[in-house]
Amino acid sequence: MLGFNFATTRLPARTALAAIIGFVVLVLAGVVLLYPVVRGSIRLSADIARETQRIEEQKALMPLYLEMKKIVDQGIAQGLPPGKTVPLALDQVPGVSALFEDCASASGAQTFTVTPDPDSLARGAKSLSVRIVLRGEPDDFRKFLAAAGRLPSLETIETIRAKRVSEGYDYLVVAWLALE
Repeated sequence: MLGFNFATTRLPARTALAAIIGFVVLVLAGVVLLYPVVRGSIRLSADIARETQRIEEQKALMPLYLEMKKIVDQGIAQGLPPGKTVPLALDQVPGVSALFEDCASASGAQTFTVTPDPDSLARGAKSLSVRIVLRGEPDDFRKFLAAAGRLPSLETIETIRAKRVSEGYDYLVVAWLALE
C-alpha cells in the first residue's frame, strides 16, 4: 500500500463523462422497462380489490339465497299465485319515499336515501325506478325485502348490492314500481 494513494489518482474527464452518461442511460432504461410492470401491478391490485368486494357482497347475500333456495326446493312457493301488481297513481309518486321507509322501519333496517328516478318517467313510461340505500344486518335486509315484496305497486327489484361496513352492511336496492 505504500506506492498507491487514492487521493492523488484522478479519472480523466472523458472517462468521468462516459461514466455519468452510462449511469443516466441505465437509469432511463430501468424506468422504461419497469414502468409497464408497475402499471400492470397497479391494474392487478385494482382488479383484486374489485373481486374482493364482489366476494364480500356474495358472502353477505348467501344466507338470504340459501333460505330462499330452501323454500323453492321444498315447493312451498310453487303453490302461491303470483301477486297482482296494482299501479301507483301519479299523484302518489311524491309519497314513494314513505312507502320504502315504512318497509325499512318495520324490518329494523336504517334508511339512508330513497331516490325516485325522474328520468324513468320520461317518454311516458309506465314504471318508476327507485334507488334505496339501507344499513342493517342481513336478517333486517331479508325482512325489508319481504316487506317491499308486499307493496302492491312493486314490479321488480332490479339490483341488490351489499357492502360490509363497521355497523353491519350497506345495501343498495333498485326497485321498479308500476304507474298508472
